[in-house]
Amino acid sequence: MGLGGALVGAALSFQGTVYQQKKLVGERRQAAEGTAAAALVGELIRMRQHLAAMPAEYDRGQARDRIAWVGLMTSARESEWHRGFEEIFAPAEAAARTLRNPVLRERLLHVLTMLDNWWALNTVNPGAMTKRSMREMINHALEWLGAWQREDPIPEPETSYLRTYELWQQTQDDRVLKKRRQG
Repeated sequence: MGLGGALVGAALSFQGTVYQQKKLVGERRQAAEGTAAAALVGELIRMRQHLAAMPAEYDRGQARDRIAWVGLMTSARESEWHRGFEEIFAPAEAAARTLRNPVLRERLLHVLTMLDNWWALNTVNPGAMTKRSMREMINHALEWLGAWQREDPIPEPETSYLRTYELWQQTQDDRVLKKRRQG
């Protein structure tokens, strides 16, 4: 009887230890994810603030002709303003990639990719990514993150986001087709 009781006690002790370790790992993961989400919120706010300094010529969505517009977007991509914008993306992307919710992670990574390539979207479709539309996209991302942090359902994407995402997908599909034709 004493040996049986000792074995039962040992088994229960082992189960308790395993349970506590799993609980601790889950709490650490949740804390790390919360830290990453807070960092991402900070980076999105920095992006929104950086947008305030966007040169007016990049925000117009028009030029005297198509060639002038492509030239302007090429210079935008190489501008000091864009380099400052790009500096925000690496920490934001790293934070977004740590989120376990696949819907939220995918949407946020799409937002970051489109914002980082705003000049490419504007090259293909002038005016697609204005200061206002970029700010709205950041606001959507902040809204999704806030809902997730409150444990509310993540809101569905707005029509403006979906239109921009479709344009981005089309731009990427066109680029792939062009490479296949050349290769």
